[in-house]
Amino acid sequence: MSKDDFFIGWAETPEVDRRFMLGAGLSIITGTTAVGIGISARQRPVGSGTWNMGEIREWRGIATSEPYGMIRTLDLDGTERTALLACQGKCGVSAKIGALAGKPVVVKGSLIHRGRHAMIAVVDGLDWIREDPDGSIDGLAFPQPEPIMDVSLNGEIMDSKCWFGAMRPARGKIHKSCASLCIRGGLPPAFYVRDMKDQTALMIMTSGGYGHNKDLLPFVAESVSITGQLQRFGDLFLLDAPVSAITRL
Repeated sequence: MSKDDFFIGWAETPEVDRRFMLGAGLSIITGTTAVGIGISARQRPVGSGTWNMGEIREWRGIATSEPYGMIRTLDLDGTERTALLACQGKCGVSAKIGALAGKPVVVKGSLIHRGRHAMIAVVDGLDWIREDPDGSIDGLAFPQPEPIMDVSLNGEIMDSKCWFGAMRPARGKIHKSCASLCIRGGLPPAFYVRDMKDQTALMIMTSGGYGHNKDLLPFVAESVSITGQLQRFGDLFLLDAPVSAITRL
């Protein structure tokens, strides 16, 4: 029989083994913590978008279905503002605006917003929009897109609803499947740009004045370059470019 300590399952752990396991355990915990800190330090900030899901209210203004479902209203902060429209899930509502486009309407839903960017997630059912007999289109009619300049920009295509505040994180490869489902469902796609001075910009994407849809799916959540025309659409900025003008970086 060897003079080394002999292990017996019900016996007390030998002192030398206790010291070894304690040291090894502390090393593993310390190493795991360091790895966790390193990974979290590389994560992008989640952003400041919010969705007040429980605050359902009515918004009065002028609706349009092109290039996406939108309402132009004074009810955000008393000034003329544009809010994109979306369903409660991963779908757009352009097709449901129909004959109410260009007319005074009342829209019922909850606000999703991030800075000056706003979207209304309309309530389920058919009564989320109705004509407003007491409304007026004076001063609220949607303007024509105003060309600013031709641009070539590098950035990322994402869905506007999640970035405005419906989900965190709302961009990057980790969000690719969600963003693809949202854009496939008709939610407005957006192009996110960050320059060398860490300044950011978000442009709603169009093609020939119309909305994109499934044609963008191969490029969603990828680093891409887009050559197109930067346009002003009231208080929104648009990037008008065909899919053929998009290249991966």
